[in-house]
Amino acid sequence: MSTRLGRCGALLLSLLSLVASVGFGPPQWLERDGADVGVGPAAARAAQATRPPVITARNAALLDVASGRLLYARAADEQVAPASLTKMMTALVALELGQPEQRITASSHVYVEPVVIGLDAGETMRLEDLLYGLLLTSGNDAAVAIAEGLAGSVSRFAAAMNRKAAELGLHNTHFQNPHGLDEPGHYSTARDVARITAALMQQPLLARIVGTRVHTVPGPPLYQFRNSNPLLGTVAGVDGGKTGFTDLAGRCLAVTAERGGHRVVAVVLHSQNPAQDAQALLEFAYGSFEWTTAVPSRPRLLDYQRERERRQARVEEVAIAVPLWERAQLRFRVLIEDATRADGPLGRLRVESPLGILGEFPLLAGTPR
Repeated sequence: MSTRLGRCGALLLSLLSLVASVGFGPPQWLERDGADVGVGPAAARAAQATRPPVITARNAALLDVASGRLLYARAADEQVAPASLTKMMTALVALELGQPEQRITASSHVYVEPVVIGLDAGETMRLEDLLYGLLLTSGNDAAVAIAEGLAGSVSRFAAAMNRKAAELGLHNTHFQNPHGLDEPGHYSTARDVARITAALMQQPLLARIVGTRVHTVPGPPLYQFRNSNPLLGTVAGVDGGKTGFTDLAGRCLAVTAERGGHRVVAVVLHSQNPAQDAQALLEFAYGSFEWTTAVPSRPRLLDYQRERERRQARVEEVAIAVPLWERAQLRFRVLIEDATRADGPLGRLRVESPLGILGEFPLLAGTPR
């Protein structure tokens, strides 16, 4: 929660008055922090005319990656079985514990049906190739081989997965295994899976893997892994994702796309038609929102005074997904969190519309003068 007493309040007023003088280009910062903005008649009519996507999934999340905001949600925080979408976290942890060229030897524990790539006990394979088998074919045997080869056991690897979940701020996720087969205490949410997908796409190797249609391991023995993502190569901008199915989770799909330099992630869980549902969410994102640059392409420096010392706050370029009916009614707030810090985040730049918060971005301390 932001503080607004004493020097912090004076600092906030100084920042706001300075921003009003230098300007950021349309839309402008508010001069009064906390002012109410009503929804105008035109915006209200536009909002009513916009239809939400029609999907069958019990749980769904549509994430704007840049801002971390959900553009659409349906029971997005319900803890449910994530099926093989689990394997995206397995891949993230695998790259933290091992190296792509590292060779891993399968044990007798890798015979985990129903989906396997065909590893035999005693067989060795590069970690990178195992990751292809994990993410494209969804091999459970690949998951177990990775877990045992890098952490010594499935339980120790699952512990590493949970540490990674905590690091990513996933408060409604807990893993018991690396493959996603139904097990008590193994759960996630549509929102958390979307954030895992976004994190996976930030790793160049993993992004390349999930964007590959077919991968061949020449061997011997020869392996060929085919991507099970039904939208890859058929829907504009789709460049990654993961499928999943168990009796408890139903049919699941996480898919990500980038159009015009803006990435979104769509997750559908317990869906009757995951490909259709995920595509509907993607089209809703790119058809009902536009991305607005909130500040100039170069960092903007804002002068402020702390006691007798003049300092600067830096605001980086940010792009916010704005509903088409709200694009003319944006407002900005400067929220000061710690006025006594000499460096690091000073606070947050909050971007709002009449209907809610569109995104929050760090207000960074600049170089002292």
